[in-house]
Amino acid sequence: MDINASMKNLTTLLSVLVVLGFQGVLSGSIANLKGTPVHYSSAITSLDESHFLKINREQEYQDFHITLREKQKIKNKIFDVISTYSTGLDGASLNKIPHWIYEASRKYDYDPFLLTALIVTESSFNNWAKSHRGALGLMQIRPRTGHAMATEVNLPWEGKPTLFKPESNIALGTYYLNKLQNRFNNDVKLALEAYNHGPTKLERYIQQGKRLPADYSDKVLKIYDLIRSNNA
Repeated sequence: MDINASMKNLTTLLSVLVVLGFQGVLSGSIANLKGTPVHYSSAITSLDESHFLKINREQEYQDFHITLREKQKIKNKIFDVISTYSTGLDGASLNKIPHWIYEASRKYDYDPFLLTALIVTESSFNNWAKSHRGALGLMQIRPRTGHAMATEVNLPWEGKPTLFKPESNIALGTYYLNKLQNRFNNDVKLALEAYNHGPTKLERYIQQGKRLPADYSDKVLKIYDLIRSNNA
């Protein structure tokens, strides 16, 4: 074999090796690019999720503030109702009553305006009200009943003074109303009548087939409708 032939063969061999090497690099690059779309897709997904999370956070923020506005609107309306009565309370306690009513209503799934109407009916928001039957405070709770309810909800009981604390009185009165409603097949009207007449007497009426009283519940619900319509 002459030198020219050898050189030609060597050149061909080198060309093949270069091509094979380039293919190897290219193949490696393709192998790497095969992984890239996954990472790229992940990056896109991450960006999309981040975008939607931002939207969700903004929506939650808006919903939160809408809720706050609605909540404050309800409290303001309750305060407007309270302002038409003489409560006998200092300003600090007076300002907290709408909050206590709202929180108690949410706890037992009542419309805050229904509790407001019940308090108007019971005491006209006179915190120091006493009935001829010994019922005390905003929601007119008898000490014996109050003590029993306080034991059930683990609320500290200090005797009659507990019922002259607006927060405690509202908490106990709402719990009692809810308990009566559960007792009378979730009927709010019967629960209201039981709140007024006593559950034992109402059950006796039912057992005896007597006409059930409705005057008290009708009065509460009428006030409730007035409050809701902004005419209270």
